[in-house]
Amino acid sequence: MDSQSVLGKERIISLDVIRGFALLGILLVNMPSHSGSDLFFLSGMDKQVLLFFHLFIQTKFYTIFSFLFGLGFYIFMTRAEKKELAVNRLFSRRLFFLLLFGILHFALFWEGDILTTYALVGFILILFYKRKPRTILIWAISLMTFYLLLLLLGSLSGTSIYEIDEGMVNYSIEEGEEKVAAYTSLSYLDLVKWRWADSAVEYFSNNLFIVFDILAVFLIGLLCGKLKVFNRVKELKNRFRRLQISSLLLSVPTSIIIYKMFALTEDVTYIFSLWQLLFITLSGITLATFYITTITLALEKAFWSKMLNPLRYVGQMALTNYLAQTVITFIIFYGFGLFGQITLSQGVIFSIILYILQIAFSYIWLKNYQFGPMEWLWRWLTYGKKPAMKKRMEVEG
Repeated sequence: MDSQSVLGKERIISLDVIRGFALLGILLVNMPSHSGSDLFFLSGMDKQVLLFFHLFIQTKFYTIFSFLFGLGFYIFMTRAEKKELAVNRLFSRRLFFLLLFGILHFALFWEGDILTTYALVGFILILFYKRKPRTILIWAISLMTFYLLLLLLGSLSGTSIYEIDEGMVNYSIEEGEEKVAAYTSLSYLDLVKWRWADSAVEYFSNNLFIVFDILAVFLIGLLCGKLKVFNRVKELKNRFRRLQISSLLLSVPTSIIIYKMFALTEDVTYIFSLWQLLFITLSGITLATFYITTITLALEKAFWSKMLNPLRYVGQMALTNYLAQTVITFIIFYGFGLFGQITLSQGVIFSIILYILQIAFSYIWLKNYQFGPMEWLWRWLTYGKKPAMKKRMEVEG
């Protein structure tokens, strides 16, 4: 199976595999917030796990998802055009319901939702669909540069390059104790009210800041869609290889700086300074590129294609699995009073187990059905017509 193989109606399998891989990273990076293990000082193994997160996970996987969103936007629009549908109106409808999913996700379960931001930024993306590749590239570079400059200016005027401000840490610890108390003592409805009061303003203000970054990566995904990059992997194999090597080499200096900063921070919490965020963001761009190119090239090899194939089931049900990760962890950590009771290291083990179960569930589900449950609902709401859920028996020719 090469990257040009398709699943169902023209699905590019490599994109499902990359999306499935990204879901593992998303789960790992979200688990500390889901479980409350990000609220206190870290030491021993947990400190090393946090360093691993900063080096290899933090910002890397939402960058991959943002890239895939932009690419998926192009695929959706071109297929809708072939069917002679009103593409802007249809995609706007799709975004509206994604926004609704995101608001419910945020309101009912977790303040770290990303769907709301993706939906809102997606409306801006529509403006770029008809633009030329060169125009899209210029906008992407400009937006990313502007975002990095904002981080740089914030870093120069704020927190020390080598240590987290003591007041910030103490404040975060106080907030952590308050959050644990809320999750372990309040009823569900009272917890929802508390979370809105505690997190809503901060959530929307923080996401305003990250819009530039997300839109820039959306545009890179759109650009790759326009250039048919993932339909031409064999043809572009040497370019993929050069990009893979160069992105890895560019990740080395930022990783060294992140390591040095981390090593010089004595009292470690999950919160990091703007200086750290600046370099973590830079490494997120380069390592996300390395991950994407590495997986794409690996799928050209029979052995790695077989090994990575299970990830495509998770990726094909990405919305279902993303929301399920939140619901399952909420039930376990809030429902059973375990919030704030596990370590960062234990959270990693829990994440891996949950992800393996999601692979198994996705595989079984997709043996019988064309879409994941949430994908089916989203499609129904988007087109206004109930799609068939059950798979039809197909005769292979």
